[in-house]
Amino acid sequence: MSYIDQLKKNYPSLIVYESGMEQPVDDYRLFRTADEVIIGIASSDLPEREYALLSAFLQPVEWNEGHLTEKERQWKDFIDRKDEQLLVLDQPLKIRFILFSISDLSTDHDTFREALQASFPSEMPLIWLGTTEGLIIEEFFEPEQEAVSLHSVVDVLMSDFYTKLHFYISEEMNEIDSAPDHYTWAYKCFSLSKKYKLGKVVTFDQVVPYVFIDALPQEELEALKQTILKEVASDRDLLRTIKVFLESGSNTSLAAKLLFMHRNSLQYRVDKFIEKTGVDIKQFQQGLIVYLLLLEVSL
Repeated sequence: MSYIDQLKKNYPSLIVYESGMEQPVDDYRLFRTADEVIIGIASSDLPEREYALLSAFLQPVEWNEGHLTEKERQWKDFIDRKDEQLLVLDQPLKIRFILFSISDLSTDHDTFREALQASFPSEMPLIWLGTTEGLIIEEFFEPEQEAVSLHSVVDVLMSDFYTKLHFYISEEMNEIDSAPDHYTWAYKCFSLSKKYKLGKVVTFDQVVPYVFIDALPQEELEALKQTILKEVASDRDLLRTIKVFLESGSNTSLAAKLLFMHRNSLQYRVDKFIEKTGVDIKQFQQGLIVYLLLLEVSL
């Protein structure tokens, strides 16, 4: 009698997971055996004490891990630091991480996966991190291979699946051995891009300023706002104008165009801000400090 058959005598609900199998209606807990076989046991058959006992000699896995290809599992074990080296035979020249989130909990993972993979020239490792978050490892095997632009597909996907989408795209990296550290950093940036609602498709350079802001304790941030912004701290319209002005490289004409405002009116607001705060935002260092503070303000 096999080891799995012995378990099945104690747990009649036991199933052996096959690739492509849909998740049962009942709640199941999955384990990976030493032979790399994934089995599932209904939670109703598995009290917590017995679950802890089985977990001591079987590896618990999430249901979405059962859908991983061999290559995806090797990537996951590597970036999760379970393996010291990436065991994939055909390793890419470079990679970048694309993290995504969906708002609709009922979105079918397999259908969404298929639609997302269609955006790439070949199938990329795609790992679900939970019900609403996932990771794509975009692999580059040829020097001339171009990165996929998600800006052109995000609206189509949102329309097709009736869900809000958010993508974070990391910088490219050549040192594959450093992928676990790179992934940890990418996920932090992904979390910040969601926290500050930076848009549907966000890149590394857009997140960097928020890393500095987010690292400040809230009480210190509030103290800086009061010290620097003074009486204009509550003037949201003025602060929004100043933010656009700074994002435009302090170019008055460009900022006025973006704000649908006359150039003289914009200049008046900039002068008003300088007069009220004593901070000359036309000077790079002073403007940078104000801009970082304004990133934290919901305008």
